[in-house]
Amino acid sequence: MLTFTTSMDERTVAFKFDGRLTKEDAMKLDEVISRKFEEDGTFNIFAEVGAVDIPSIPDALRSVQFDMGRWMSFNKVALMSEQNWLQFAEGLGMGEIAKLKTRHFKPGEYDEVWEWLAEEQ
Repeated sequence: MLTFTTSMDERTVAFKFDGRLTKEDAMKLDEVISRKFEEDGTFNIFAEVGAVDIPSIPDALRSVQFDMGRWMSFNKVALMSEQNWLQFAEGLGMGEIAKLKTRHFKPGEYDEVWEWLAEEQ
């Protein structure tokens, strides 16, 4: 389930994800990303990730048409989770993630996340 959370920075889209990804979740996220892209051009993502039902992801994403230009307009991506999903993605050969400025944070490191996202490039 995808839930948008309060962002401490107007340039950052913040959300929590736990469990199963649905088509509705993917569409909602794409809509928010599209709006943010139209408003600001580039933006940050802060995702708190819990347990992930990995088999649900391909089905949810297959039914949604993403504009990858918008999706690649991320400035920074902060992922807070027990598992380092950045290493997982790289292990799957998702080279595009290397082009993004990404960082993994452990659960509870909220101050560190917001400080890092606020740093200038």
